[in-house]
Amino acid sequence: MKDNYGIYVHIPFCKARCGYCAFSSCCDYALQETYFAKICGEITARSDKSVAISTVYLGGGTPSSVEIKYIDVVFDALRQNFDLTAVSEISVECNPESVTEELLVCLKRNGVNRLSFGLQSVNDDTLKRVGRIHRYSDFLSALDLAESLGFDNINADLILGLPERAQDFYGSVKAVAALPLTHVSVYALELHDNTPFSDYCKKYYGYTDDELADMYDSAVSILAANGFSRYEISNFAKKGYECKHNLTYWNENRYYAFGASASGFVGDVRYTNPYGIDDYIRAPVADLVVGGETISRSEQANEYAMLRLRLSNGADTDEFRLRYGIDFFDFFPNALTLVKRGMLERRGKFVIVPDDKIYVVNSILCELLKFD
Repeated sequence: MKDNYGIYVHIPFCKARCGYCAFSSCCDYALQETYFAKICGEITARSDKSVAISTVYLGGGTPSSVEIKYIDVVFDALRQNFDLTAVSEISVECNPESVTEELLVCLKRNGVNRLSFGLQSVNDDTLKRVGRIHRYSDFLSALDLAESLGFDNINADLILGLPERAQDFYGSVKAVAALPLTHVSVYALELHDNTPFSDYCKKYYGYTDDELADMYDSAVSILAANGFSRYEISNFAKKGYECKHNLTYWNENRYYAFGASASGFVGDVRYTNPYGIDDYIRAPVADLVVGGETISRSEQANEYAMLRLRLSNGADTDEFRLRYGIDFFDFFPNALTLVKRGMLERRGKFVIVPDDKIYVVNSILCELLKFD
């Protein structure tokens, strides 16, 4: 039986760069042809039909903003070099203003069955403030169009802590919770010190940690009341619509990754491509597919716990023993102490972080994880 892998493709092109963005992105669309030629070269060089691909995810950047022919080019290269017959989920990130019928028809043609919209807020003033070039009405139009063409697995991203009033954030959560969506992601705004955007947010809309926690709790409650269950700290889904590709990461499974800044995990080796678009394009393909860091079994066990404890169902101790050949509580000697203190909880074969301890999960992991 073939091992199941995911595939991630990074498409860095954006019409504008948002004030909070830390991803590898580029506004120079003149580089499209060269960039996609390099990605296809990398896909070919990493070709492997000995594994079964279960999920594909095109992220960015803004995949929906590139010329449609390049979407076809990427999928053609993937089909030629990997076994996609067992794929159950193909996701593509979209920005509302770049969604057209022609694009969605192309995605359908290539088997895409999940869309993820970068909405961030339903407040137009907020969107303008952070550098987004769409408006809420653009998102609603794109959602209607996607539904009319048969897409029924759709996510919307929101950001907690944007430069807006708390009531504006609650309004966004309530609005998306009532829409025909199957998945909502609520990510915390990450501020990078000594940047104009960071300084602006701290000066005019600075939230305390307690205020952000209250806003998050309210979002959890609003979404739950509308049928969205939290299955990961930042992710909420209606039953059966959890993002299978992201679960590949959180379950410490394996995946190929292509494009600038993309990081893959093949066998016991993790590799990361050059961050910058220009550096990625200049790098010889042969250099991209050699090297990487071998992750030891001990490191993998630590990563498994770190990632799985972000999930609502936590770490599976039976699976842990099967993977790493040791009992979870033997490998993590502090685990039982954390259970006794109420920082972790045992539910059958699972070890979870209790709901009221989510805010200190990083502190819990610092106490739990075992480093050589």
